[in-house]
Amino acid sequence: MLTAFSVVILLVTLLTQCNSQKNITPSLPALELKKFSFTQPHLGTTVQIVFFSADDEQATQLSQKCFQRIRDLNAIFSDYRDDSELSKLSQKPISEAHKVSEPLFTVIAQAQSISAKTNGAFDITLGKHTQRWRDRSAHRQERPEQRDQVSYQHLKLDPEQQTITLLKPLNLDLGGIAKGYIADQLMLILKEAGISQAAVVIGGETVLAAAPPGKQGWRIGIENPQQEIIGILVLANTALSTSGDSYQFFEQDGERQSHLIDPTTKKSKINRLNVTTIAPTAMQADAWATALRILPTEKSLSLANQQPKLQALFIPYQQKTTKTKRFPVITEL
Repeated sequence: MLTAFSVVILLVTLLTQCNSQKNITPSLPALELKKFSFTQPHLGTTVQIVFFSADDEQATQLSQKCFQRIRDLNAIFSDYRDDSELSKLSQKPISEAHKVSEPLFTVIAQAQSISAKTNGAFDITLGKHTQRWRDRSAHRQERPEQRDQVSYQHLKLDPEQQTITLLKPLNLDLGGIAKGYIADQLMLILKEAGISQAAVVIGGETVLAAAPPGKQGWRIGIENPQQEIIGILVLANTALSTSGDSYQFFEQDGERQSHLIDPTTKKSKINRLNVTTIAPTAMQADAWATALRILPTEKSLSLANQQPKLQALFIPYQQKTTKTKRFPVITEL
């Protein structure tokens, strides 16, 4: 998914004030916090890392560590690379348990959990069909009996052994969840280095730490399917994702063919709709945004309201916006 919102940081620098106490030698002046922003192209989109630090050298080193982490994880998750761990797993013999890395098992386990909760609306076994969309042939009509009758239920996971078994030949695609996991991992790197105020944006996936100095939160612009920012959210210490067809689509026979494949029909979704989710992690927000975008909005809204740590916003093309009961207040422009 490509970005359907933007992070706007209003504060450039902050001079941290220091206090002195009676009978105690005054401390040295606190270091000035500066905003650092690093942007690189990765994963078929733009990655932006923003954080506040007093150390220029540390900031540069952290950015390098984050971008290297992206490259390392892409070598695990990419279905564009024949040499990735995911692609190699897809080629493994069926009905045999295969040991996988901790990151790959974690992401697939989370995917399977959301697949079960959404009755298969989120499904990482659609790799053959997403590849057809990339080849601009997703629009072709197939008789139902010719479709591959595979689903998330043809994956078997063993948490104790950290193994995955393919019960049928499968082409796995983690495009609806891996970017969220990677965003979470970059934030973990920053927090382990003592950075408390940060934002990571990978396409449509965002994870936020504490608010910028002196602010209540990070200002997030919310877009409609026409790519117009219609409001602002102010958030901190959370994650969000937007799924829609604003950026990834092609038109065929007068219909807009989005990159989002419905697991039931194995065809592209053709309705124009942006779905933004807020969840504890970007990995969860990423997968849920995809699932809720696939299901009919009424069913998605009901399902989202049943999830205690999930909030969702539905913005259809030129129609009324709906949202879950706990979705934060949106400041209209």
